[in-house]
Amino acid sequence: MTGGTRPCPVCGATLPSEASFCPYCMEALRPRREAKAPVRRWLRPLRRVLFLLALATLAAAVCLLYDAVTPDTYDAWGELTYRLNGNDYHLAATFRNDSAPEPEYTVQTIEDWDYDRAAKLFVTHVDTGADAGQVFRQQVETIQVQVTQPQDNPSPITWQQPTYQGDPAAEGMALSPLYFDGQSRGEAEVRWDIRMKNGDTILLRHKMVIEPVDVVDYTPEEYDMDTIEDLQALVDQIQAEVPLPTVVRINLPPVHYEGGLTITGRPINLYGTVDDKKMRTAFLGPVTVDVGRGSQCFIENIDFRGSGSGTGLTVEADGRVQDCLFTGWDTGLLVGGDDWADPTGCWFEDNGVGFRFDSVGDYVNGNMLEGNTFRNNGTAVELLRVPGSKTFYFNGCAFSGNGLNLSNPADHPTDLTRATFE
Repeated sequence: MTGGTRPCPVCGATLPSEASFCPYCMEALRPRREAKAPVRRWLRPLRRVLFLLALATLAAAVCLLYDAVTPDTYDAWGELTYRLNGNDYHLAATFRNDSAPEPEYTVQTIEDWDYDRAAKLFVTHVDTGADAGQVFRQQVETIQVQVTQPQDNPSPITWQQPTYQGDPAAEGMALSPLYFDGQSRGEAEVRWDIRMKNGDTILLRHKMVIEPVDVVDYTPEEYDMDTIEDLQALVDQIQAEVPLPTVVRINLPPVHYEGGLTITGRPINLYGTVDDKKMRTAFLGPVTVDVGRGSQCFIENIDFRGSGSGTGLTVEADGRVQDCLFTGWDTGLLVGGDDWADPTGCWFEDNGVGFRFDSVGDYVNGNMLEGNTFRNNGTAVELLRVPGSKTFYFNGCAFSGNGLNLSNPADHPTDLTRATFE
């Protein structure tokens, strides 16, 4: 034995200091270390990559869950695409009568006139373009409109909160009327605020720009217009000398013009008058208004008296015909071309067809054919071709003695529930 001795830590027996085993109590004196399997070096970076990938996957899952339960806000001009319940919807803000978006709309105004325009919200399916207003509105919690103008505007716009439309394909899912006059100026932002039932908010904006235009009035005191030749010469002069967008108003004397009148090129408004003997401005020959798009063409307080043939008034323009008489024609009033015009407060009597609509365009305007009288016509109203699908309302109209009150080959929507029939 070369080293010293030491006692066994278990039984106390004297053992050599180098002993690793006690022969008396059979206990091992040096604990054994368990051998570890060698680790290949290339596994270490792989483990690190897998760990980082697991963290990234977890973070992505958390983000997806957050997006799924957190409401979103969408803010756009004119149009946007919104995905809901697996379907893509196209939302368009416009003043048009179709679903084309209109981020900016310009209206030209005359100082002494009152105006109204309808801001509309259309919703269509992205894949088909078909109307989706009825389906989409079921997921809408609230919808509001806010109009913002500069504070120094001399005549602010007023508006009504939007209402859902019965025919969303023609009037949009929702419509908000705006009211203003010729004193209003500048730009107005129209903001649609749509709160969805899932918590999302959609802000869709468009803009109306109000531009005042000059007006030129022509009166019998200043211009020759006592004969049809004088009047036609004046109209031709206006066509050549007065540029758009200036509005032209001709105030006619209370005479009967022995012949017809043709207005082409630019809108001209005609206003008849009546003298103290109840003689009113009248045309005994056919009048044609065929002009390009511009401001509306108004024809008011005029008689169109025929002798059994021809068309009293042909309007191929964006026009309004008010308080006029049509009698003695094959067709009293014809709206044709690709335009839209509508009669209100007019009298149609003893014509083959009182009022005929035959337009191949897509422009739509006023659909309230109010206060007209149709008496003793072969056919009172004939709808051959009518743009769009806005319902014609004949509120306050009176039908009596006509061979046929309504001929509707176009199968255009009409509502005669507030008309009277004798």
